[in-house]
Amino acid sequence: MSATLKPVIDARDHGAVGDGRTLDTAALQRALDAAAGGGTLRLGPGTWRSGSLFMKSGTRLVLEAGAVLRGSTDLADYPLIDTRVSGIEMRWPAALLNAIDAEGVAIEGTGTIDGDGAGFWAAYWRLREAYTPRGLRWASDYDAQRPRLVLVQNVRDAFVGGGLTLRRAGFWTLQLLYSERVKVDGVVIRNNDDGKGPSTDGIDIDSCERVLVRRADIAVNDDAIAIKAGRDADGLRVARPVRRVLVAGCTVREGATGIAFGSETSGGFEHVRVRRLRVAAPVPVGVLFKSARTRGGFARDIRITDVQLDGVAVPLRITLDWNPAFSRAMLPPGE
Repeated sequence: MSATLKPVIDARDHGAVGDGRTLDTAALQRALDAAAGGGTLRLGPGTWRSGSLFMKSGTRLVLEAGAVLRGSTDLADYPLIDTRVSGIEMRWPAALLNAIDAEGVAIEGTGTIDGDGAGFWAAYWRLREAYTPRGLRWASDYDAQRPRLVLVQNVRDAFVGGGLTLRRAGFWTLQLLYSERVKVDGVVIRNNDDGKGPSTDGIDIDSCERVLVRRADIAVNDDAIAIKAGRDADGLRVARPVRRVLVAGCTVREGATGIAFGSETSGGFEHVRVRRLRVAAPVPVGVLFKSARTRGGFARDIRITDVQLDGVAVPLRITLDWNPAFSRAMLPPGE
């Protein structure tokens, strides 16, 4: 081993239990911190229950076969951070696993990251049921704060994959935000194992550059792969496009669409390639371009080739007035 490399870290040496009942957040964070700067944290077989964890530069997290990193079901275990959700910068709960303001990060292995999201989904549906009669259905998306599963934000050089399973996200599954040189290769996403959660996107590529998404196998309840670049005035203020993205050899089994561009289009998209995409029913739309009248943005040099649709009703849909009740929502009188 090179003298500059740190040894492989055992989470149990830092107090983690991995019995599926003990909340291991603090111990796992200590282990991740010990692996920073060139080390590897290996999680062996067991169920490691945790709230939000944060990876620093030069950290490699490996989940071995039989290892499950399972999210806490208590929203208090996910601290508020500065981030972007639905195209708007805001304070929002951190994801279960976060790499933020870092360089050289890897999340891999044949284990599982499990958000245990059914409780967060139920809380959303209760709030939406209460809000809808008041004309506030759209606000439930923001007021029902739910943790994402994995967030890669402002990171340079990241890898996610190697046979990793991501399941039951409370909200979006894997969000790549403001990052560059990111490779996602060989992930299995299963968000419908315990019911169907709202807005459980698979992979969101959000104002990033030089991204490769390859060999993803996805079953979700919203957009399987989404290209995003900011929403309305806030997205125009940030003005960060999506550039140089390749999506190749992916399979979509369930979701609202195989791949979506938008509806957060304000920063624009350019140099995006989609190749060998397989989408099967019950997915209703293969490729979707969606924006809104207030959104702005641009799309340049988008090439989509070799798309196989099995039983999909709509191969390609383009709408520039997507969901106006949400896109141009206003507070009702008295609210």
